[in-house]
Amino acid sequence: SAERKARAAVADEATAGAVSDAASVSDLSEVNLSDYPDAEEGELPDEGEVAPPSVAESAEGLCGSDSPPILVLCHTNHALDQFLEGILAFEPRVVRVGGRSQSEALKEHNLAERLRVRKEERAGSRKTLLGNVHAHLKGSRERLSAAAKQSHRTWGGGLLSGLLLRGQRSFRGALAAALERLPEEGMAAWLGLPPAGEASLESVLAQPQMGPAATEACCDEADRAAYSGGGPAAAMESVPLVDRWALYNSLRAGAQTRAQAELVAALESYRLAAAAEQALEEAEALAVLRGAAVVGMTTTGAAKYQTLVRQLECRVIVFEEAAEVLEAHVLASLGKSTAQLLLIGDHQQLRPSAACHELALHYGLTVSLFERALNNNVPYVRLRTQRRMRPQISRLLSPIYPELIDHPSTFNRPAVVGLAHPAYFLTHQSPERTRGDLISPENPHEVEVLCCLAALLVGSGYAPGKITVLSAYVGQLIALRAGFAACGLDGLVLSTVDAYQGEENDIVLLSLVRSNSDGRLGFTAVDNRICVALSRARLGFYCACNLEMLTAGSELWRQVARHVADAGVSGAGLPLALGDVSAMPPPSRLGSV
Repeated sequence: SAERKARAAVADEATAGAVSDAASVSDLSEVNLSDYPDAEEGELPDEGEVAPPSVAESAEGLCGSDSPPILVLCHTNHALDQFLEGILAFEPRVVRVGGRSQSEALKEHNLAERLRVRKEERAGSRKTLLGNVHAHLKGSRERLSAAAKQSHRTWGGGLLSGLLLRGQRSFRGALAAALERLPEEGMAAWLGLPPAGEASLESVLAQPQMGPAATEACCDEADRAAYSGGGPAAAMESVPLVDRWALYNSLRAGAQTRAQAELVAALESYRLAAAAEQALEEAEALAVLRGAAVVGMTTTGAAKYQTLVRQLECRVIVFEEAAEVLEAHVLASLGKSTAQLLLIGDHQQLRPSAACHELALHYGLTVSLFERALNNNVPYVRLRTQRRMRPQISRLLSPIYPELIDHPSTFNRPAVVGLAHPAYFLTHQSPERTRGDLISPENPHEVEVLCCLAALLVGSGYAPGKITVLSAYVGQLIALRAGFAACGLDGLVLSTVDAYQGEENDIVLLSLVRSNSDGRLGFTAVDNRICVALSRARLGFYCACNLEMLTAGSELWRQVARHVADAGVSGAGLPLALGDVSAMPPPSRLGSV
């Protein structure tokens, strides 16, 4: 369970390293597996069991009351929620960073919620400080917006109004006062632009700019005309047309320079205000996080909040789903304060995904640090007891996990109503096909088979949400979704195999799709994907596939097929069973169908 996994990783197993221990990163030779007899036997320590002295002493040193919190990192939000929920069972001081949690139990433990509560309880002086910072940021934002608009207008190709041209030191007197009142239309008329004249704005802008001395002389002449009784109109008319163009260009260039300088200043002011606000928010967040025993976030969150992670100075970092995380993501999360790195995962399930296929194929980009450590004989602890699948399903994984042990809680799981076997392979040789709009293949026969089987299960009383339908290909997933919609089956969980890594459900229906004369298996020949596909079900697992073709192209499928044949759980038809009333789902579930 998530609780036991979390308890083992964070407490007793914290210094053992489940599954891969980088305990004192500089010296792995200090790890002594003889300190962990329970883990060696494949069992996690029971609740309340006392850790060996060396483990307890190490845990106290790394995770004491005065130590930084333990940092828990997961690849997905769902896995992070599950892990932290397990920790909550024995440690309430948990804070989750990130807003994509779907867990009600973690709602009050979210960093944003903690900050909201802290804001309401904040002292008056602190509120005043934050209020001043927010007000300054708001003012800086408004200033930046105004400066950006001003810069856009002055540097645009249109004609500028007199108001935008003011501000040049040599431009003064009656002429400046008159031109400042001119809108764009009035400025066009003063410059002799159409319809008042035949000149174009390009002709005006092509004229050389008027220098400061000539500008002062022009203003002096305009003052004389205005003060002689002609007023503002005489001041404007005193400037010859060609000089008007040169003066306009000079004033326009000055306006552009001032607008650019204001934009730079406004941007710097906003940057400083935003930095001040961010510093205060980070200080608030750090105060909350430092009061926690465990801080959890996704690997994406660790990159987004790298400043917070660095300032937390966590000494213990726990990585869940470590075999599915790129090595660079793990290394980027380590800091100078890191004393212990614990990697939890399964390198026999899905590897990390790489955007560049060439790097994955030729340079090992999809080899995680977890897998690399195991390949280089770094000490590790293997957990052998599984608590998810009933034994008839877990035996399908014996070629992958030969030492797997079924927990006693899996022995008395209820039978799947209406079906004779909890695990069965519906075999066929119906060919796949490729849709015209997709390269991804689909298999209509498997769609029909799984639609009928899902209808049978829902009709037997199983809630649709308790049934997951997996496909190895997106094209088949689209066909399955259309098929279930046509049958009126809503609420089933549909997913590709890759996207369902780390998930589980009561009943899983699997469509492997591939069935062709060339024997091309594609994704279905990848051992990691086979492992994920076979290990998602708790009560019932039913697979539609061309088992004969699969066994011809894959050694792992050959081993699985041998077990299937020995157990007699494969065939073209699915054996049914008259269900016992006692095995029916409870009325609450029947009513939800």
